[in-house]
Amino acid sequence: MAINPIGGLLIAIPFAIFKLGYPAWLTLLVGVPCTYVQVLVVDLGWGQLNRWTRWRKMFERPRSPRIQRLVSSGGAFWPTLLLAPFIGPWMVMAFMRYARVPQRRVAAPILIGMTCQAAVLVAVCVYAPQLLRK
Repeated sequence: MAINPIGGLLIAIPFAIFKLGYPAWLTLLVGVPCTYVQVLVVDLGWGQLNRWTRWRKMFERPRSPRIQRLVSSGGAFWPTLLLAPFIGPWMVMAFMRYARVPQRRVAAPILIGMTCQAAVLVAVCVYAPQLLRK
């Protein structure tokens, strides 16, 4: 479920903990790499699509000033880290490929952002039921 770009960890972690009864550490350990599969699919798919001249021409058109500013940041660490959990790692990677930023440059911030999201979700799933019972 964590591989799914719609929902991803938000669905996979509660399902694994509550429905399947997996330990919290296992859901964290398995969930984050599964989520990163989205990044790999977008990266490889973009490479394949980039072989088509019509695809390349579509992205070589002049960009608006706002998009140009975002592209010129070149995959800055903090914005990438903060955006990955909120808009999804696949969307961040698609934008980075559009900005011609290689995956190796944004792998760490995406992974750290998704790990933080997974840790918060695991903590909520483990501790919220205990706090609500009191």
